[in-house]
Amino acid sequence: MSTTVSVRMLWPFMRVLRDLGPELRTLESAGFDPSQLADPDARIPRPLAREVVRAAVERTGDRALGLHAGEHMEMSDFGAMGQAVRACPDVRTAFECMGRYARLHDENIETRFVEQGDKVEWQVRNDVPQTVPAANDFQVTVITTILHLLGPSETPLEIHLQHAAPTDEQEYARIFRAPIRFGAPHNAIVLPRAVLDRPVATASAQMFSIFDRTATEQLEALNQPESATERVRRLVASRLGRAGIGIEEVGMVLRMSSSTLRRRLDTERSTYRQIVDDLRCNMALRYLSERQLAIGEIAFQLGFSSQAAFSRTFRRWKGISAAEYRRRLRSA
Repeated sequence: MSTTVSVRMLWPFMRVLRDLGPELRTLESAGFDPSQLADPDARIPRPLAREVVRAAVERTGDRALGLHAGEHMEMSDFGAMGQAVRACPDVRTAFECMGRYARLHDENIETRFVEQGDKVEWQVRNDVPQTVPAANDFQVTVITTILHLLGPSETPLEIHLQHAAPTDEQEYARIFRAPIRFGAPHNAIVLPRAVLDRPVATASAQMFSIFDRTATEQLEALNQPESATERVRRLVASRLGRAGIGIEEVGMVLRMSSSTLRRRLDTERSTYRQIVDDLRCNMALRYLSERQLAIGEIAFQLGFSSQAAFSRTFRRWKGISAAEYRRRLRSA
């Protein structure tokens, strides 16, 4: 079974590339809706994410793309984990926090730090080795970026990379300013051991408690197998108002026939029609409460063939027209 990565891990590449035209087509051809890149909770198969990065390197000719993307990583890209890390009292605790929640962002990796005398090696271990050098560059550059965001930057003693040869020697020298070991068993950065005791500039016990709890809940949810109903609901929600939300199209994306999908939903006491209906109803109520969209625009956003079709369905949902529902909201 293929592991996944959070789409957040593609955001730094998007900041560097800006134009993602060919890469978006790569996603679409694999059945991944590119609009999900805007959903911080969406996940993408790891082989597909790797192919997007590989294709971007080839298209741009930027062999140092992983280095440049790593420099553009922001702590907010890590969601609850990133905020928990920023709130840790010291770097040691921050390292432990990142190790605990690394799977939230890439199910293929494990991070750990190994203390060796007066040195500490912060390792990023890939269960399946990286085959794209830019991905190794990205992992190690992200580590240096995080260290910089936690407080005064520390020049590494060494950099370890799994690929055999440099992608861009000048950029390595500019970013790391340290000796680099290629062909290493795992990606890593070696630092003075004293770094572990350094306080984090943004430490907050209260904020750490809040975000650590949230990250724990997210990790528990990730470890639970996703039901067919949840997978369909997430996919349909990303496609409402666009072509391709029929059960046949959704089944193709999920790599199962429509009959198999119906059986899976039936065992979960759900139906495809009910999932779509519930999503449309909930989104219609939200759109009507926000007041920015005209009713005809809402019908279009939800994928109805006409405003009249939307009005009939809304009356079935709520017993009144959409216009009347909005009037009541305003008067309230």
